[in-house]
Amino acid sequence: MNRFLKMVVLPLVCLLSACSNALDNILFNLVPHPQEPQERQYNIRQVEFVNPIDGTLLAGELTYPAEGESFPAVVLISGHESGAPPASRNDEIAGHQYFLVISHLLTQRGYAVLRYDNRGVGDSTGDYMTASDNEFSADAAAALKWLRENSNIRLTSSGFLGHSQGGIKALLAAEIEHPDFIISLAGISVETTAQAVVRQNQEINRANGIPQSLSDLQAKELKDIFEILRISSTKEQAQSLLREYTLNAGITDADHIQNVVDQFGSNWWFTEAHRDIKPLIKKYRGPILALFGSKDLLVSAAINEAPTRHLLRHPQSEVHTFDNLNHLFQTAKKGTGPQEYWEIETTIEEYVIEKIDDWTKSISSMP
Repeated sequence: MNRFLKMVVLPLVCLLSACSNALDNILFNLVPHPQEPQERQYNIRQVEFVNPIDGTLLAGELTYPAEGESFPAVVLISGHESGAPPASRNDEIAGHQYFLVISHLLTQRGYAVLRYDNRGVGDSTGDYMTASDNEFSADAAAALKWLRENSNIRLTSSGFLGHSQGGIKALLAAEIEHPDFIISLAGISVETTAQAVVRQNQEINRANGIPQSLSDLQAKELKDIFEILRISSTKEQAQSLLREYTLNAGITDADHIQNVVDQFGSNWWFTEAHRDIKPLIKKYRGPILALFGSKDLLVSAAINEAPTRHLLRHPQSEVHTFDNLNHLFQTAKKGTGPQEYWEIETTIEEYVIEKIDDWTKSISSMP
C-alpha cells in the first residue's frame, strides 16, 4: 500500500489530463508540430464574457472566416487537469497546441470557433483548483450564450465541441444553454470517472510493462480511495477519511499526506465521485457526434462505443471509432499517453476534422 500512495498524485494527473511537467514541455517543444498555423488568414477577435452564475470573467479568442455571411459555430471545451497547469485557450498537451490547431482547421473550413482560457488561467478570473465541473460547464454555457447573442455573427447553428472530460462538461452545459449539437472527442463515457481511472491505470501500466502485482496494488488502493469519496456525504468528511486512510497506509510525511487529501478531497473529485454520466446522455435530446480512437487507453472505445450508441436519442446522432488513433486522435502504436503524444508530429489527424465538418454541416442544413 505504501509504495503506491507515495506516488499517487503524479500518475493520476497524467491519466486524467494527458499533462506534462515543465521539463517535459521543454523536450516536447523540440519536436516539430507542422499543423500549428504560421499565418491565420481569417478574422481573429479577442473577446470577454461573464459567467452570470458567479460573475467569473472568461477571456478568449473568436475566429471566423473573412468571407461569407453566416457560419456554423462551436465552443471548444477542454478536458480536466488535476494538479497540472490547467488549459489555456490553446489547450497545450505534450507540446501540442491542441485547441489552436483544431480551431484553425475548423475556421479554414468555414466555422466560427470560440476558445477561452479556463477560469484562473491566462486572462480569465476565478480559481481553477477549487472548481468542479458544475462551474466549468456553466463557463461553457456562458461562452455559447455570448457567441449567440453578442458576437454579431450570423450563425447557422452553434454547439459544443469537448475533448475528453470536456465532452461531459458539454452535456452539463447543455442543461443551462441548449446547443444545437454536441461533438465529443474521446469524451462521452458510460464508465464513471472512478471506474475509468482504475481501468486507465491498469491498461497503461500493462502497455508500459509495469509488473502486474504493482498494478493490482494500485488498482486496489484507487478503488479504496474512490469508495471513500462515494460514501462521504460532504467534502470535509471525505478529506477526514482520506487522511485517516493515508495514515493507516503507513505514510508519515505530512506534505505527502496533504497532497493526497488535497487532490482527492477537492471539489472536483468529490463531485465526480457522485456523478453518473449515463442519465446526462439520456437527458440530452439533441444530436451528438461521439468519436473514439481504437488505441485510446484513457477512454476505451471497446467499452464505450456500443453502450453510447444505445443511449443516444436523436436520429442524427452518430458514434464512430477511428482505427489506430489515441486519445488526441493521433495515429499511435500504443496509445499510452503523454510519453507517446510528444513523439508524434501530427496534433490531430485531419480526417477526424473532416468527419466533424461533414456531420456538423449535415446538422446545420436540417430544415
